[in-house]
Amino acid sequence: MKYYFAPLEGITGYIYRQAHHMFYPGIDRYFTPFIVPKEKKYLSTKERNDVLPEHNKGFDVIPQIMANKSEEFIRIARMLNQEYGYMEVNLNLGCPSKTVVSKGRGSGFLSYPEKLKAFLDITVNKLELYGMKLSVKTRIGKNNAEEFPQLLEIFEQFPLSELIIHPRIQADFYNYKPNLEAFAMANEAYENKESELCYNGDIFNIMDYKKICRIFPNICSIMMGRGILINPMLAEEIKVRENGGQLKKDSDLMNFRRFKDEEAEKAERKRRYMLYRKLLDEYLNIMSGDKDVLFKMKELWMYMCQDFTQPQKYMKKMKKAQRLADFEQAAEALCAEQRLL
Repeated sequence: MKYYFAPLEGITGYIYRQAHHMFYPGIDRYFTPFIVPKEKKYLSTKERNDVLPEHNKGFDVIPQIMANKSEEFIRIARMLNQEYGYMEVNLNLGCPSKTVVSKGRGSGFLSYPEKLKAFLDITVNKLELYGMKLSVKTRIGKNNAEEFPQLLEIFEQFPLSELIIHPRIQADFYNYKPNLEAFAMANEAYENKESELCYNGDIFNIMDYKKICRIFPNICSIMMGRGILINPMLAEEIKVRENGGQLKKDSDLMNFRRFKDEEAEKAERKRRYMLYRKLLDEYLNIMSGDKDVLFKMKELWMYMCQDFTQPQKYMKKMKKAQRLADFEQAAEALCAEQRLL
């Protein structure tokens, strides 16, 4: 099984990827937050920093592009290839943001299957000429799951390196349960194809992972996003409990313990705090003011807090903090006073 880290805009840029890989190695592939083509023909400073090879040393990274015009997508892909050496790019058809969808991008592009087919026809052929691969990250439709069979039929026509499916529609955002029936349809369709199929959606713990592996034993990759932000050791936690690529028997999970003893749990809390301090120091080095860094830390800890017992009063202090010193005090206290779930 391969483990991918899904991109989350504003959080999983190169600084987070570097820090995560330093403290929690084991992710097989990171995906960058999406690049949107602009009128200017070059990448922004933020985008350039995010894809620079020297900022992504030691781990595999795939740039993600969000576009609905083939010429724009190809221009960015070609730039990433020629200037930065990337041999594969990913098309974002999953972002549910209303501002993105209103422009027919992200999961909004799924409303136009004929345009999507024409886009892929041109894009795949062009990228093949450049020796580049294309993977796609998609939802199963914009308004309802009945859109998915037509979309799946389109994806099947192209030699994608990988089809990553988040089995929700755009209108769901991240609510409701993933539609496993829709993913089962794709799993059957891709059973004998060279293109690989990856599952993405609501993998928050080892039990979630076990469920997906049991239902779809043939898939070879899993993408996780929010689950890793909440629990940075999630992929590591899954890997150490695998046996020959498969988890042990269901009965073994009856007595599942995340940590072998109190010292191991305490050591993990220390590692979480070290990850946070590394991120804090790196953001302070590149950002001009404490307020911007404080905003970054608040956004991150709204996820990280969720893996601790009784985090509410600490989250409240973090949210109210106007100074980095006050925020740091709350984060340090949480890691010292509360246990991991």
